[in-house]
Amino acid sequence: MKRESHITDEFLIKKMNEGNEEAFKIVFELYYSKLLYLAQSYISNREDAEEIIQDVFLKAWKKRKKITSNINGYLFKITKNSCLDYLRSKKHKLSRTNNMVQLEAFLNHNALSDKDTSTILEKELELRIQASISLLPEKCQEVFVKSRIEGLKNKEISNELDISIKTVENHMSKAIRHMRFHLKEFLSLF
Repeated sequence: MKRESHITDEFLIKKMNEGNEEAFKIVFELYYSKLLYLAQSYISNREDAEEIIQDVFLKAWKKRKKITSNINGYLFKITKNSCLDYLRSKKHKLSRTNNMVQLEAFLNHNALSDKDTSTILEKELELRIQASISLLPEKCQEVFVKSRIEGLKNKEISNELDISIKTVENHMSKAIRHMRFHLKEFLSLF
């Protein structure tokens, strides 16, 4: 019978609250590109969007003990609020010539302020992440969870699952490629 492995917010939050940098690294790897993609959909300047997302993760690490549930929602909320702050700072009255940059900032501010739109995006991303994890082959999924979520070293995984370290490394490589492929629409085009 296939054993279901799920990466839960509760587990990541618990590990982050304990100061586990590996858990934070997993959150960073899972969310950075998606949050950057979201920020860039509202803010046209890539450098500004990247800076906003770096600040989001800095805030998340500093306030990690205050995160009690739904890391996905928490990160999206911080990103949304940071983008709103940015857009508010850039918002000016439209000039008589209808400056396109100002018009874009105004429209993006209004779209980002729409809570329903943000909630839909958050839920879609959360579902996509869980779905892509569940598509991994059983053993690969098990190795990925033990490595990235439970924080076990390759040797520990090897001993626990009675497989070689090379097999653990192969499963991890496959899992990372799989996640990148299945979440590519959330990754920024570079």
